[in-house]
Amino acid sequence: MQEPPELPDVSGGNGFRSAMMILPMALMSGVMMLLFVGPSRGGPVMWLMSGLIGVAMIGMLVGTVLTSSGDRKRKIGAERRDYLRYLAQHRKRVRRSVYQQREASLWRQPDPASLWSLAMTPRRWERRASHPDFLELRAGTGSQRLAMRITPLQTKPIEDLEPLSAKSLRRFIRAYSTVSDQPIALYLPGFSEVRVAGDIDRVRSLARALVAQLVSLHAPEEVWLAFCVAGDGVAAWDWAKWLPHTQHQTEYDAAGAARLAAGGMDELEALLGEEFIERPRFEPGSTASREEPYVVFILDGGRIPNGHRATNGGYRNTVLIDLDNPQMAPARGVLCLEVSDEDGLVMVSQDRVGAETRTRLASPDGLSAVRAAALARVLSPYRLGVATEPTREALESDFDLGTLLQIPDLAALDLAAQWAPRPTPQRLRVPVGVDRDGAPVELDIKESALGGNGPHGILIGATGSGKSELLRTMVLALAVTHSSETLNFVLVDFKGGATFLGLDQLPHTSAVITNLADEAALVGRMRDALHGELVRRQELLRAVGGYASLLEYEKARAQGAPLDPLPTLFVIVDEFSELLAAHRDFIELFVMIGRLGRSLGVHLLLASQRIEDGRIGQLESHLSYRIGLRTFSAMESRSVIGVPHAYELPPAPGNGYLRMDVSTLVRFKAAYVSGPTGPVPPGWARKWCSARWSRTCWTRCRCVPRRSRWRPSRPRRRSRRRPPRRTCRPCSTWSWNS
Repeated sequence: MQEPPELPDVSGGNGFRSAMMILPMALMSGVMMLLFVGPSRGGPVMWLMSGLIGVAMIGMLVGTVLTSSGDRKRKIGAERRDYLRYLAQHRKRVRRSVYQQREASLWRQPDPASLWSLAMTPRRWERRASHPDFLELRAGTGSQRLAMRITPLQTKPIEDLEPLSAKSLRRFIRAYSTVSDQPIALYLPGFSEVRVAGDIDRVRSLARALVAQLVSLHAPEEVWLAFCVAGDGVAAWDWAKWLPHTQHQTEYDAAGAARLAAGGMDELEALLGEEFIERPRFEPGSTASREEPYVVFILDGGRIPNGHRATNGGYRNTVLIDLDNPQMAPARGVLCLEVSDEDGLVMVSQDRVGAETRTRLASPDGLSAVRAAALARVLSPYRLGVATEPTREALESDFDLGTLLQIPDLAALDLAAQWAPRPTPQRLRVPVGVDRDGAPVELDIKESALGGNGPHGILIGATGSGKSELLRTMVLALAVTHSSETLNFVLVDFKGGATFLGLDQLPHTSAVITNLADEAALVGRMRDALHGELVRRQELLRAVGGYASLLEYEKARAQGAPLDPLPTLFVIVDEFSELLAAHRDFIELFVMIGRLGRSLGVHLLLASQRIEDGRIGQLESHLSYRIGLRTFSAMESRSVIGVPHAYELPPAPGNGYLRMDVSTLVRFKAAYVSGPTGPVPPGWARKWCSARWSRTCWTRCRCVPRRSRWRPSRPRRRSRRRPPRRTCRPCSTWSWNS
């Protein structure tokens, strides 16, 4: 923030000040002339002239003082108004930051009374042992520092600053340096024991709030909850029997899984087993380990021997919450808290000389036994499943496109439902993979003005990174979810033709152009065809009503205008780097598509194994989304997605990064489409293979498929390039040997 204005020096002047100085000087000059040229140098005239000289001097002095003081006040007032206006603008910005900080804090540390609703959402058990907020539990609400740092610049002593502005700045910093009513959290892995003293009802209410957060946000596989209770504590914690965190993993009794509850600490240790007893001691400053479950003990009336290890050093990955110990004697690794009516939640500690110090932390949270029991019953039917698997498995698993699109059986695919008109936000938007959390990663090729990531993009992937499979996945995902009246494809493969093999049978495919490296004449024809399509769309939009873009054309068609469908054209060029190396002038067509494609509904995706910045320099401004699979070098990764992360990807195909904009980079695992299919779709026949019947290769047939219906065609001389074909007897459908 800027410093307050300085007090101006008394200097300078204006027209009024000059006039107030010139008039007395002129009067004095006239008097002096009369004095020297007058007929007499004595008498009344002399006294009159002397008086006039004195009056002129006094007038000059008064005028100078008045004008200087007025200018200084006006300057100070103007600078003060400007600075107060400056503070008002920053006040709005800081208040917006305060609101965002409160929203984020309540999302991260929710109110214990609202945990019953969180337990019924996907946020249940969202904190894992590898997360930084693992076992960070809210204990109450208090004042927190503002997340935005306010730094005033001080270059002058405070005596030289304008007082009102300097005071306003101090009040501004004092008012917004802290935010009230913010969650205050305890990091349990940092302590071996937490002692809570005070009124037993308020202490148990605080403990119930801590336990409610623990069981709502942490999975029972990674956090165990053990109760050492007796007397009144048995009835106070009876509701915890419904929690899956209190159930033993291997021991069972007549009621099912044994509960981790006993009347003494020795019984609890025996119930947990030898593996728990052999854990090493707690080390201050250590974090929770993912190798073994974290155990939280609740001591409320239970028996614990004097000098027991749980109260004398503790275990690794274990914390004891003691509700019975009234001794507030802080020790190494022990947190002492006290709940009082006057000060709220107080931390008791010792200074360097051993004197007791009390620090107010927050207004303590609380949860009634009825609300805690309701939360426990909500969580009781849940167990570990797909939603609680480690996030790293989402990027290591393989899954097909049908699973991603929630189509379990391709034979039962309802194209009428899939091709139904989609709302604008869902148009040209399909999932292509999953992220670290297993959530679908969607690619939206619409322009950014419509909420998409397009209209044009680039895909780079080294050999074996899954580039061709990802292109097929994108094409088939769009074909399944969009009709041919909405979307068409132009698929170009400069080298070979395996990338888009079989995709020419889609009704969406306008053309599949392959092996351009061997057919130089086809390159010119393709360039002319794409250029002609751009010109045709321009003339069509102009002829039917002078529409400026395809979006206006589609809106008019949706409102009932008699217009023919004009589908969006998605042009995918594989090995475009090789194409530009052999035909440099092709860059002009790509630039033309990048410039006009947004309004004409023509989208471009360029894919290659390598990238050279010099060849796509003109296209950089037109490429919106960028996909980087595993690259050959860190420099290529940095050229595509801005960071070298793609070079560090694992060698398994399908792993990549999607950069949607300058600030969003998503790690994903792509689905595949080249795997085996499910049951035989009706009306399809298998290709004949001389070795065996193939389950992954199908040919459309108009009759019911049977093995006996396939027979060799009339003998003819075989060609080395093309194997003999087979025909179906009833309908004469033929297919080459697979």
